[in-house]
Amino acid sequence: MELDWLETFLAVVDRGGFTAASAQVHRSQSRVSAHIAALERELGIRLIERGRRPAMVTDAGRVFAVHAREILAGVRTARAAVTAMSALSDQHVVVHTTSWLAGTLFPPVLADVLATFPAARVTLTEGDGGTEEGDAAGGAVLVVAPADREPGPRTRRQGLWWEPLRMLVPPEHPLARADRRTPDGLAGERLVLCAAAGRVLDDWPGLADRDRLTVQGPQAVAAMVRRGLGVGVVNATAIDAAEAAGLVPLDFDTTGGATAPGFEVVVDWSDLLLASPVGQAVHAGVVTAPVPPGARGSRR
Repeated sequence: MELDWLETFLAVVDRGGFTAASAQVHRSQSRVSAHIAALERELGIRLIERGRRPAMVTDAGRVFAVHAREILAGVRTARAAVTAMSALSDQHVVVHTTSWLAGTLFPPVLADVLATFPAARVTLTEGDGGTEEGDAAGGAVLVVAPADREPGPRTRRQGLWWEPLRMLVPPEHPLARADRRTPDGLAGERLVLCAAAGRVLDDWPGLADRDRLTVQGPQAVAAMVRRGLGVGVVNATAIDAAEAAGLVPLDFDTTGGATAPGFEVVVDWSDLLLASPVGQAVHAGVVTAPVPPGARGSRR
């Protein structure tokens, strides 16, 4: 039984279908179907009822999903524990974050750490969503990312800030001149967004079923918008990292008490992994860093 099969199966369960799951795990829909079929052959039982729209999880599938989550959480914990031994022995710290935070939050944090521990080795891995990000995060001392995945069983979590999503459009786009920018105003528009933004919009009324193009990072969002492929959607602190010069950032309409779509950025860590002074220093730098422009503080 492959771990990829379990991750794909849980994506189908969590996203409610094969199409949405393929976007989450960055695999084709045919590959998603093949993973589910292989898992069902291995177990000898039907997990997903494909004859209904949307696809429905069977009773057996719901039971197996609980165990699949436990298996993947256990694998992540084991990887983290192995990395901890390295961190304790040679001051090697592995940190996982997003592409935009790697270039904004971490330069001053790591500059201070390396000034104090010049012999330390810091590995910074990046990812903006999907299974590959989860794999990388499993071996990290710290993970700083949107709070769109459950922390491991031995992981502690602290909120850092909350930030809204914003739209990116060319200056000649009608939305740039509109008085209100509601979901209805996006009717007929393709959305171009990163995986993290897509997961937020899935829960936002009026935007969950919009035609969308999902890309890996904010720079790709801006490039696609410039080519006229749709309305970009990025989180506020990623706009500078998106190299969005020439594009217009726009807020979603919040009149009438509406809440703008957005997400919380959190730091996850294990006390075991922070047993090294270098790990402690990186953690302290992250949790005391200033809240970036465009975000709201939510430390707790």
